[in-house]
Amino acid sequence: MSAVRAYHWMCLVGAIVFEVAGTTIMKAAQSWSIPYGAQLGIAAMLAFIGLSYYLLSLATTALPVGVAFAFWEGLGLFFITLSSVLLLGEDMTLTRFAALCAVAAGVLLVHHGTAGGDTGGSGPSGNGQDSDNHEAAASKGRC
Repeated sequence: MSAVRAYHWMCLVGAIVFEVAGTTIMKAAQSWSIPYGAQLGIAAMLAFIGLSYYLLSLATTALPVGVAFAFWEGLGLFFITLSSVLLLGEDMTLTRFAALCAVAAGVLLVHHGTAGGDTGGSGPSGNGQDSDNHEAAASKGRC
């Protein structure tokens, strides 16, 4: 994995962390007893979600949008649900657990169904390698 790709995956991980933190703080702030606690929680949530979208936008400059969004939304949902159970006292039912497993499986299927998450194509975010390989194969009569 190149440093550029590692950087983009780290941006995606950061986007997920800020999404989970922002959503969890928003809910937790409703019970804060400090003055304007709920409003502070909403302000923190807006800042964290803004950072999350910013990092997601950086991640999608090198990762396929479908893969990045599947990870961001799927793993965000997974960890938000876990934080709501572990930190906010919500119940984990069998149905909820099965749904989380399905979300995790869906994220992995999208990732593996997108050429392993690589962007080697000549599309808007690709580097043109597939196009070069296609031209080389065409010149050898293998296309």
